[in-house]
Amino acid sequence: MDNLKIRIIDEVIRQFNEKGMKFTMDDISAALHISKKTIYKEFKDKDQLFMETVDYGFSALKEKEAQIIADDSLGLVEKLSKLITCLPDKYQNIDYRLIYQLKDKHPEIYEKFTGRISRDWKDTEILIKEAMDRGLIREVPITVVKLMLEGAVEKFLGTEDLTKARIDYEASLEMMIDILLNGISA
Repeated sequence: MDNLKIRIIDEVIRQFNEKGMKFTMDDISAALHISKKTIYKEFKDKDQLFMETVDYGFSALKEKEAQIIADDSLGLVEKLSKLITCLPDKYQNIDYRLIYQLKDKHPEIYEKFTGRISRDWKDTEILIKEAMDRGLIREVPITVVKLMLEGAVEKFLGTEDLTKARIDYEASLEMMIDILLNGISA
């Protein structure tokens, strides 16, 4: 992806964090000091811009996951925890709590985003199985773990409850994995 597209996508994320879905192409062009025509040469419309932003973000996520898997300094359970709560470094500043805004006005983008979450669990499943085989975590059907994680993440993204409760998205992921791995017993 060329530098201009990346700059535009980065600005989309900044605008989204600041204004939710209420930002305009004018806002992006003004912030980047480029014309709207320049943006439209790269992206045919706001929907395509969002679709490519989702793809770019998930590509960064896959890169981060590969780094975690390759990190031999991490124990298996720590690696699993980091993998499940992984956010790409470049996009940790996204306010994921605002994703619910896409659900009604841009359902195809919301579906793409949530669909990307439910795909490609191969590496995570391998780590879960290995942790079970080593007796590091209890044996449970991996399908149940996967559905619990997907359901929690989709719920986190699909409502404004985290925003209302003033709970950061990343913190909610960390709490989720802690509860999953350690339970809620005191």
